[in-house]
Amino acid sequence: MTEPAPLPARGSVAAYSADAVRAAEAPLLAEGRPLMRWAASALADIAAAELRSRPGPVLVLVGAGDNGGDALFAAADLARGADRVDVVLVRDRVHRAALDAAVAAGARVRPASEVCATIDDYALVLDGILGIGRLPDRRLRGGARAIVECVLARERRPRIIAVDLPSGLDPDDGSADAAVLPADVTVTFGALKAGLVRGRGPELAGRVHVVGLGLEPFLRLAHPVLTAAVDVIRVDAVRTPESASTPSAPPRS
Repeated sequence: MTEPAPLPARGSVAAYSADAVRAAEAPLLAEGRPLMRWAASALADIAAAELRSRPGPVLVLVGAGDNGGDALFAAADLARGADRVDVVLVRDRVHRAALDAAVAAGARVRPASEVCATIDDYALVLDGILGIGRLPDRRLRGGARAIVECVLARERRPRIIAVDLPSGLDPDDGSADAAVLPADVTVTFGALKAGLVRGRGPELAGRVHVVGLGLEPFLRLAHPVLTAAVDVIRVDAVRTPESASTPSAPPRS
């Protein structure tokens, strides 16, 4: 199990563009490193820690990209111990292996309209709608926007964990419109994204965990967008072949 540090450490932290992080991931993915499974395992551990202080059902919001896969594999891990894990698919196209794993572990796929009517039941929401993929417009639309606005409308909201970054927040400049879930915790993968520390990022990100995936040698070849004095919790999710005794899920791709 990945154990987050108990307290954030303040220091000068390099923040990178989405393009730089994707470029740093590429050689590891080519080697077959299970980055998605490492990311999801760390996410599940952090979510489980949140549930220990505030137990209850978990809602997982899932989009079409890698963040949706991260969220679904984390849902599979959580479903083995949480009270209940419900999944809302905001797109028809999702990471199929991750969805199969979540359902096999006991997570339930539910329609957004049904979930909105019972949103007060949930202790925790994993926001895995959008990640750092290239998009001409990052504003949420359709079912994704409806479910986010449903949560935002509640006077008493569940705890929110953003998967990599709050959905709708630009990973580079930190811009966002009104339909973004403010996270209590953001679990960001590989490196700190520039958008988490500028623009609306600090307002929306909450407490930031940076999950190490072994990208550092490749990130040294890139120039950070900025270096900021911020509080982050660092988590090392890389597992050696000796420690990864169970079969890994498909790599983050």
